[in-house]
Amino acid sequence: MNRLDAAQRRSLREALGARYPWIGHDDIGPRVVEAGECDRCGTEARMVPTCGPVRWPALGRACAAEVGLDAWCDGHGDDARAWLGVLAALPPEADAVARLWWVATGEVRVDAADLPPLLDALPDATATIQR
Repeated sequence: MNRLDAAQRRSLREALGARYPWIGHDDIGPRVVEAGECDRCGTEARMVPTCGPVRWPALGRACAAEVGLDAWCDGHGDDARAWLGVLAALPPEADAVARLWWVATGEVRVDAADLPPLLDALPDATATIQR
C-alpha cells in the first residue's frame, strides 16, 4: 500500500483550502463533521451536523435540503436557514472535495492509487493539486 505522506497531505490541504475557501466555514463542511457518508442516505458526504428532532447526527447537502429546518432545533432556526443557503451554493464537486479533505487531514486513509477518482471529480484538478 502506498499511503500519502505528511508532505503530500499538507500540500493537498493547502490546495483544497485555496481553491475551496468554504472548507474553512465554522458551521458546515468537512471540518465540522466526522468523516463519512450522510447518516440519512449513506451516499453523499456528510456536510452539516444536526440538532433537531431527527435521528441523523450529520447530513449531506441533498438530505439537509430535503429535511429542511426540521433537522435543527428551534433555537438554531436562523442559523439553519443560513447553513442551508451555504450548502445549496456549494459546487457540484463538493462531496469529492470533502472526501479529499478527510484524506488530506489524515482522518481517512486511502492508497494513493485510490485518489484519481476523487481528483477526477474536480474541474481542472491537475492545475491545483499534484497527483
